[in-house]
Amino acid sequence: MRALVVGGGTMAAGIAACLSAAGIDTVVQVRRASVVDEVRAEIARRGAGRPVSVVAGEPGGPFTLAVESIAEDAGAKRDVLARAEALLAEDGIVTTNTSSLRLADLTGELARPERFAGWHWFNPAELVPLVEVVGGPRTAPETLERLTALSERVGKRPVTVRRDVPGFIANRLQYALLREAYALVEAGVCDVADVDRAVVDGLGPRWAAIGPFTTMDAAGLEVHEAVAGQLFPVLSRQTDVPELLQQARERGETGMKGGAGLCGTYGPDAVRQLTRRRDAILALLTEAPANEAPVNEAPVNDEGGSR
Repeated sequence: MRALVVGGGTMAAGIAACLSAAGIDTVVQVRRASVVDEVRAEIARRGAGRPVSVVAGEPGGPFTLAVESIAEDAGAKRDVLARAEALLAEDGIVTTNTSSLRLADLTGELARPERFAGWHWFNPAELVPLVEVVGGPRTAPETLERLTALSERVGKRPVTVRRDVPGFIANRLQYALLREAYALVEAGVCDVADVDRAVVDGLGPRWAAIGPFTTMDAAGLEVHEAVAGQLFPVLSRQTDVPELLQQARERGETGMKGGAGLCGTYGPDAVRQLTRRRDAILALLTEAPANEAPVNEAPVNDEGGSR
């Protein structure tokens, strides 16, 4: 099997490392020759395990799989996808790593849209177990089946997105939580550090262990129903970009890469420490068995604790 990854950023490097580590002959196409060595080194750092060819020109096909992983620009993605599709073998699959665009908006230039699908990875791609397998309006069921099997082959835990909706599953969940987090901070209920602590020390470990729906089953659905009835009416329905985020961007803040963000300033040592902590925890989660709902177990009673 031969795979083509188009893109020279963090996500492309992580995806290429994962494919290569699984024994797949992988080629990475970048736009500029000046970044070839840098991208090759980054792929190796992310655990490729074998050399990955990085090229700035037109790669030599045919490929069994193409993965587009460039910036979230629909026009640029359509162009890249069409060029990548032309390099595929007759039964090859072309995929996009988009995190927010609808697949229906990316299929226009494709000759074989039945062999096009979303394959959404999460940063860092070589460590986060989840991938989302997404069907477009004309994706064949066989394409989704093959992509699901491939995801498992490279050590990922795929979920199938059955409708082409913006943000798919994980980003919609993430941004729903973020919207409420911004609302709490802007209302003076807590500060950003309190939000991070509540997730890291509370929601994060619980959901990493058994997931939100299973957590509600453990708490008791009668309790869940009562709390949902109380809280759902008062949760944020804000549709604009949060003021806190707008203010940070107006100050020119870009997060860790620029040295300042929502949580304050970041020196190089702080960034390294945070990255090492994140990667170490993700590595442990990657090695753990996939989450499964408990079967034939005694009920877990969460009564008296936070739900």
